Amino acid sequence: MKHLKILNLLSMVAVFTYTGIGTACADTGETTKSYDFDNKVHYKQTKIGTNNYKIEIQSDDYKHFANQSMFLLRHADRLCRGKTFMLKVLEGVQEYKRFPTKPRAYQPPLNVLLQCEEN
Repeated sequence: MKHLKILNLLSMVAVFTYTGIGTACADTGETTKSYDFDNKVHYKQTKIGTNNYKIEIQSDDYKHFANQSMFLLRHADRLCRGKTFMLKVLEGVQEYKRFPTKPRAYQPPLNVLLQCEEN
C-alpha cells in the first residue's frame, strides 16, 4: 500500500514537471494555445526569441479585463522565472465605461510583447 502511494506521488510530480517545461520551453516561432483555469483566460503564446514572447489574451467583458491583466503579470513572471521583465502593450486595452449607453463594441485581443532580462 505504501509502495502504491509513493508511485502515485512520483507520477504526479513527473506530470507537473513536464507541464511546466512545456509552457516555458516552447520552440522559437511556435504558437501554443492555452487556458488558465484560475483566471479563466484563453491565450496564445509565441516564443519569438530566447527571452522574448508574444502573448495574445482573448478579450472578454469589462469585469474580466482585471483578471486578464492579473494573469498577464503572473504569467510573465513565471515565464521569466522571477527575473525582471518588460511588457509592451501592442493593442487591446479596453476602455472602461461605468454605464455604457450602447452595446459594447468588439474589443481586439490584448496583444503584448514580453521581454525577460538576461541576467
